[in-house]
Amino acid sequence: MSHSLLAGLNAGYQDATAIADAVRAGAVTAGEVVAAAHRRASAPEGQALNAFVTADWDGAAQAAAILDARRAAGETLGLLAGVPFSVKDVIAVAGLPVTAASQAFADTVATTTAPAVQRLLEADAILVGKTNCPEFAFGMTCDSPLLGRTLNPRYSTATPGGSSGGEAASVAAGISALGVGTDFGGSLRWPAQCVGIAALRPGLGAVPGEGQVPGLDGNFGSDGVVPAVSPGMQGSFQTVGPLARSVRDLRAAYLVMSGAEADAGSLTDTPLRIAWSDGSTFGPVRREVTALMEMLAAAVAAAGHTVAHQPELFAECLPAYNRLRGVDPMLDHVAAIAGKEAGISAANLKTIRDSLSASPGELDLARTAADAARSSALDQIAAVDFALLPVAGGPAADPEGALDVDGTSLQGWEIMGPCRAVTLTGCPVVSLPVRLSTDGLPLSVQVVAAPGGELKALAFAEVLEGLAASLTQGAEVLGVPD
Repeated sequence: MSHSLLAGLNAGYQDATAIADAVRAGAVTAGEVVAAAHRRASAPEGQALNAFVTADWDGAAQAAAILDARRAAGETLGLLAGVPFSVKDVIAVAGLPVTAASQAFADTVATTTAPAVQRLLEADAILVGKTNCPEFAFGMTCDSPLLGRTLNPRYSTATPGGSSGGEAASVAAGISALGVGTDFGGSLRWPAQCVGIAALRPGLGAVPGEGQVPGLDGNFGSDGVVPAVSPGMQGSFQTVGPLARSVRDLRAAYLVMSGAEADAGSLTDTPLRIAWSDGSTFGPVRREVTALMEMLAAAVAAAGHTVAHQPELFAECLPAYNRLRGVDPMLDHVAAIAGKEAGISAANLKTIRDSLSASPGELDLARTAADAARSSALDQIAAVDFALLPVAGGPAADPEGALDVDGTSLQGWEIMGPCRAVTLTGCPVVSLPVRLSTDGLPLSVQVVAAPGGELKALAFAEVLEGLAASLTQGAEVLGVPD
């Protein structure tokens, strides 16, 4: 029997769906599930990860005891009953610190909870803590001045990615069964590839974005008011979404976080129209990434679908994204750090201040270019059912954020061009690991659907898993046992 790479990499732990099914059926108690997660976090290797800014195992144990008592009393439990989950520390959760991984906010405690997190709690998931990220989530590795560096639990020579790196590490290590992070330029999709799990970046507006910090006027949620979505580019394009060990878990988490109808993602029996690119229009790409995309395209075509190679897919989006990102004023961050500048890292202080330097004319031109690029990209996605691109030009970077691409050294954001380009479309996208690189690291594909197509993207990601696992090269190519 062939197995998908995602299933093979995560076979050591139950996924969230299996955990919830077992808790509802009484096969295991929520208390036992939380205790097992706590043991993994407390083990030497769990502590060495340095994934949690704040753990709340006492609170998790109390929530599990209440859940078990409710089941014993005959209550029907929620979709995510007993599932341990964690939250990136740029999202407010009442009663817990919300630091944005910055020393300037180390003592800030939220008195309100982001709506997306509240919905998970109401579905009986159990919060175990807040996880590390770069300061203000400005980074594609996971180093913060508050906590230090988070390690990759599976690949010691690689970064767990950023900026949702603490979340990715916790899920891959079997501590959290679900992670809640944010994605602006790839901050869910890239960490998911780096550790070998799956992620969903919902489309714009699909999941409530309130509660991210700093919010409008620099709000950190310490005054009892849910931080409103930030103004400008980041507030417009950053989304809250899940990381998980299976595609079905992403679906369950998305249904809860969004309130979407469960039957909105069914695929018809008619052949699908697929566009694909290897992402080389965005910068250097490893030959093995190109080979992966060619392999997937051939498998999809062999399954009876219409497949079109579009090298210029979303080509206008990356330069437009980068241009607007460089001049968009970070008014929320400016408000947040006022009087706290001494606690902000020098690099991020410069980034925030530099964001105010563009003239109104420069900003207007950048916004116009971004709107035009997005409109063109939406025309491309409207002509097909799904688009496929790699997550990056290669697998996980080293802990410093460097990656060799067939002799060319890439650093930082230039590795993640395909992610940044897809962000500007505003479309929903799934990050799915489908193959191992020559150096044994996961390579992931982005499955992009039209606006509103989150569940369809997830459904096609499951189709893609099966196609990749059943190729004639089979398990040897995918790096999992047959």
